[in-house]
Amino acid sequence: MTMRSALKKNTAIFLPAITGLAMLGLLGCSAAGAAGSPKAEDDYPSKPVTFVVPFAAGGPSTVTALAYTSCLEEGLGQTFVVENQPGGSGGLAMQDVSSAKPDGYTLTLGTNGPLVMNPMINKLNYNLEDFTSIGVMAQMPTVLVVGAESPYESAEEFFAAAKKNPGKLSVAIPGATTSAAIELGRLSDEYDIDVTAIPAAGNAEMTTSLLGGHVDALFITDHQDVQSRIDDGSFVPLAVSSPERADWYANVPTLAEQGFPDLVNAVSVFGVVGPKGMPDDIVSTLEAELKTCSEDPKVVDQVGKMFVPAEFGDAAALDQIFADMQKLYEPILGQE
Repeated sequence: MTMRSALKKNTAIFLPAITGLAMLGLLGCSAAGAAGSPKAEDDYPSKPVTFVVPFAAGGPSTVTALAYTSCLEEGLGQTFVVENQPGGSGGLAMQDVSSAKPDGYTLTLGTNGPLVMNPMINKLNYNLEDFTSIGVMAQMPTVLVVGAESPYESAEEFFAAAKKNPGKLSVAIPGATTSAAIELGRLSDEYDIDVTAIPAAGNAEMTTSLLGGHVDALFITDHQDVQSRIDDGSFVPLAVSSPERADWYANVPTLAEQGFPDLVNAVSVFGVVGPKGMPDDIVSTLEAELKTCSEDPKVVDQVGKMFVPAEFGDAAALDQIFADMQKLYEPILGQE
């Protein structure tokens, strides 16, 4: 089955570049400051905090979560338990978190697909408004890569072959409702190029699929593991999804440079969110500690310096990022 779908064409697409977080306007009233928020306990946190990752273990989401929660433990003096809960393209985990008590003891890694796009595509019991933003942890572009034995040396060659043979080439993606999946759908709808998308549970499964010869390419969330594969030659990068070239892939062109000017939105934003209605003082405590962690050399080294924004994105900034994504994808996904 190809990615030619019911996705609608849009006329104006915009998502900040990987280094453009500081350019975002702050939302006037973030979820952190919602009226009527209950007062928190004075000694928060006084017991372990559960931090849910809506993907399978391994890959950039787990690495990012572990780096930050380890730092939060040190700063707040309480255990943060990371739980991977894959399923439903992240929807199962988001449903659980949205219905949890908003006391600061259940948090999650919020990102584009599960939080913003999944509720637009599927009938679920949650939407973006059911969560409280706390702050940004990382931003990562998506990279189109092939294996070392691939006959394709550029995105032009790969997409030319795909256009000539609709549906024949397969591309693994990190979930059916991720921005990577939507962008491949737009590749079909707007550029008449069909590839067969293979949803995976995360980067680890995608890597196995490519190295095992089960797919022709990956449209994979960038991370240090991906970079290691590129460095050792087992992955060959053909293009990056960001509006401008990534500094660390200076010789790898963007999709826009290669004839696809609208395909610049497959950038993953990892933020910390909790259920709607969290007390302001708990949000402020977590937000301040998250900022400290974003400047911690150990955290930055584990996540990757290129992926941690130079200017911390607080609760209001994360609100704005997800609101902008929702506005971006509503016309594409037929939710006007």
